Amino acid sequence: MFSPLLRQLQELCLRPAGANTCRRRLRLAPASLIEALPALGSVLYMPLAACGPAMPEMPRGVLVEALQLAPLLQVRWLMASSVITVDGPREWIDGIDRAGCPCMRLHLLPDTDYLAWDSLLARGEPATAMPAPGTQRARAAAAYMLRFHRRRLAGLEVLGCEVASGLSPLSRQLAERIVQYM
Repeated sequence: MFSPLLRQLQELCLRPAGANTCRRRLRLAPASLIEALPALGSVLYMPLAACGPAMPEMPRGVLVEALQLAPLLQVRWLMASSVITVDGPREWIDGIDRAGCPCMRLHLLPDTDYLAWDSLLARGEPATAMPAPGTQRARAAAAYMLRFHRRRLAGLEVLGCEVASGLSPLSRQLAERIVQYM
């Protein structure tokens, strides 16, 4: 009686056998991602070590103010992940490039706007096909606690950032734990 519903739920949450992490694949254009980022508030942003050609194709009409934000322009898919740990729930989003390599990661913090996080994920279309990822584990090139902002400049959308200030002690502690294990 409930098998169609169960099948839909299983398709939404991809779990390898024995894993506790729930993953969803979504297709999302860089412009749509950049439009949604400022609403998140404070997040832990990690550009990941490049595994493919750097900037193979730039999206039209979008620029970034800082080099550390360049991986956001490569994102074509999102892999939204969540897991329940002894410290409580954790959620993060990996940005996947055209070649199937993770190029950036965003971590949800207690100070992040949870509704904006859900809204960002709702912008993506469920992706059934995605390039096969490489075999090596993605390593963080750096970690930043940021707040994103957007502005228009000569007809272009420009994404910038600032260091997230006034973070709660809980957000700082969680970010430190995440960075230790990356």
